[in-house]
Amino acid sequence: SLQHSNLHWNLSSVNNNPGRGIRSGTRSPCGLARRRYGFAKLQAKLCRSSMEAMPHVQKAASLAAETCQRVFQDRRWNCSSIITAPYLTPDLTRATREQAYAYAISSAALTYTMARACASGTLYHCTCASKPEEPPNSNFQWGGCGDNIRWGVYFAKRFIDNVEKMNVNKTRKRKRNDDHDEEKKNRIPRQDVAVVNLHNNRVGRRIIKESLQTQCKCHGVSGSCNIKTCWKGLPPMIEIGQRLLRQYTNAMEVSRSYVEGGLGSKRTANQLVFLSKSPDYCTKDEKLGSFGTVGRRCNVTTNGPNSCRQLCCGRGYRTLVEEKIERCQCKYYNCCYVKCNICRTMTQIYECG
Repeated sequence: SLQHSNLHWNLSSVNNNPGRGIRSGTRSPCGLARRRYGFAKLQAKLCRSSMEAMPHVQKAASLAAETCQRVFQDRRWNCSSIITAPYLTPDLTRATREQAYAYAISSAALTYTMARACASGTLYHCTCASKPEEPPNSNFQWGGCGDNIRWGVYFAKRFIDNVEKMNVNKTRKRKRNDDHDEEKKNRIPRQDVAVVNLHNNRVGRRIIKESLQTQCKCHGVSGSCNIKTCWKGLPPMIEIGQRLLRQYTNAMEVSRSYVEGGLGSKRTANQLVFLSKSPDYCTKDEKLGSFGTVGRRCNVTTNGPNSCRQLCCGRGYRTLVEEKIERCQCKYYNCCYVKCNICRTMTQIYECG
């Protein structure tokens, strides 16, 4: 998974010693990623052949985590589970609704980052996107450098999807033996989790494709915009995260038999899917991957997910007074100095009990 790529890529040693530090030995960042940070064998192999892409993989991992935490910051599950990566908590290994979002945002972030990297010229594997096939109207002409979604999707499939496909193929071979083991029959098979992950990866990339926007730049004297050049570009990643939040809210629970059928129906083609019920995230339970909401700030004036009623799970909340000291009412005197007053403001904050 993309969450496993939390590694600092030092390419200076690779540039100074071509042929060393890539394929073998303790200096290899790819080998370190394999041994310490959870890279699968296929990911390490891709790493060795595409070293210059790895800083962008790391950037995508950070972008996915930051976006997830911003989107869910006011909810019971605030995406805190991913901070333990590559050692994921149980709620991100049992095909839950939260795992669906985590995999979709990871796949989307990698596609996003690679598409942008192509357009910025930082990858020699790819360039700007091709001009759109739709004809421009009389107000503009196609030009500029569009984000290369096609190459971003191609790389994301190779880096993320191939690992899940390998898990599907491995567990198919073991399935017949497990059918006679009652304990294993009650567990969610790794193969089913991998099939669900693959589906949610595709949903994340589809959202990226659908988010492409026409972006333009004007040319002319004094900004007259006599000529307008446009291209297809991606919006800020937070907008992608919000679109996936709507998918998360409407995610569909599916049965193991439905998953084993391939998730191929139109009913689920464009939806996030999950197999397991999520914990309520109200109380701390490491076995379930829940960090609880004790001590989280809440809002007493709303009825949304961040309201004290919902966030505190009926346990009540405590009121605290926070004092803030800052410079204020500043005035500029003569030529040389600014004089300010010191202002104190008292604010009530509310924390879940």
